[in-house]
Amino acid sequence: MTRNTSKPAAQDLLKLGSNIHLQQCDITNESSLSAALKGAYGFFSVTDYFAHKLEKLEDVKEEQEGKLMADVAKASGIEHFVYSSLPETRERSGGQYQHIYHFDGKYRVQEYAKTLGFPITSFVSPSCYAQNLMGGGTRVV
Repeated sequence: MTRNTSKPAAQDLLKLGSNIHLQQCDITNESSLSAALKGAYGFFSVTDYFAHKLEKLEDVKEEQEGKLMADVAKASGIEHFVYSSLPETRERSGGQYQHIYHFDGKYRVQEYAKTLGFPITSFVSPSCYAQNLMGGGTRVV
């Protein structure tokens, strides 16, 4: 599942085997998610806090998108729901870190997904993906 099946990175996946099928999906759209998940056994879901222009708190959409993905996955009969999460920071830091929205939002989605009754749920907390080190805001020295 990808936002854009024509991107070179998506097309490169097709070279890995004949059993790979690309499915375009808009994670902000319930019908797009439903179509993409039709007939799937599992769903590895990832939200991107930085995908939106963030100028004010109302611009943060990650938690809303994550909960929509979980809801649609449950309604679609997904048996194994995997979510890329992060730990909650406010309580763990004793209140020292109050506004780490990209951690706390992911954690709230994780806790929400636990209530939906998937046969299997898995949560991974990688903190950072390798491609994060390749972007414009990061410089590896």
